[in-house]
Amino acid sequence: MLKIGSLTLAQPTVLAPMAGLTDHVLRQLADEIGGCGLLVSEMIAAEGLRRRNRRTMEMIASSSLRTPQFIQLFGANPEALSEAAAIVSAETAYAGIDINMGCPVPKVVRSGAGSGLLRDLPRLAAVVAATRRSTALPLTVKVRLGFSQVNVLETTRIIEQEGADAVAVHFRLKSDGYTGSARWDLAAAIRENLRIPLLGNGDIMTPVFALEKLKTVDGLLIGRGALANPFIFREIAGQATSESDWGGYVRRLAALIAEHYPERKRLGKLKAFTRFLVLSRPGSRAWKRRIFLSQDFVEARGFLEETFPLVEEP
Repeated sequence: MLKIGSLTLAQPTVLAPMAGLTDHVLRQLADEIGGCGLLVSEMIAAEGLRRRNRRTMEMIASSSLRTPQFIQLFGANPEALSEAAAIVSAETAYAGIDINMGCPVPKVVRSGAGSGLLRDLPRLAAVVAATRRSTALPLTVKVRLGFSQVNVLETTRIIEQEGADAVAVHFRLKSDGYTGSARWDLAAAIRENLRIPLLGNGDIMTPVFALEKLKTVDGLLIGRGALANPFIFREIAGQATSESDWGGYVRRLAALIAEHYPERKRLGKLKAFTRFLVLSRPGSRAWKRRIFLSQDFVEARGFLEETFPLVEEP
């Protein structure tokens, strides 16, 4: 179990926030599969939320799931984060708030948000403090090792001092993007430097790797690994996966996309999810080519169902 503020998670694993991916569909699927301790939304602009932008308000609508859900906010304006956090607390059912300080996307960084905060520590501190003052919900912050140089010991201590209940570290620099290997060797020093829980993120693609890394951190954030293998959380918790599970998963994925998205967006969403789904499976290159050459949602859905048949258990 993992305790974050007043919230105790059944498992020390978290579906990591991913822009455009950890939407209602993926969070519901993870909840239905089970084994995950916490689900985090895709990145939500604090400025859009404080202005009650229509699209933003649609994105934050929370469904009733068994697994606790956090909303991830991003921005560089402490006042905007404060107002957004107050709205989340008063008007939604989210169990907590996460602040994004790790996104390396140039547009986000140029605005001073995401990884941009890692090189402006006074603003970083102000953002955490303002958010903390506006909400009693559990509060976490996700960072990287630094912008172009490691300063994670300093940033995580500031985050703790300003009232966060836990900190998550993607063990790469902003300048690394998603290249090279995550530097898990730094986990022990960061954990020793903190009194709040440390969650680790980066390159967690198998249950074996995950269980090994849980010896060095208090919890894990899993992103791409959960897209490549949606059963990874359940497997970390000790439950096996069958081929029939995969057949059921792709059918449920397609059904939820059809339920939540208009026809013009369905094929794009299916491609976005399935570009990772093939990472660990044989023949992935040919599989990916077939999916991406599909002309419409029905064709792609049919190919998925052929590739992952429903297998009757003996």
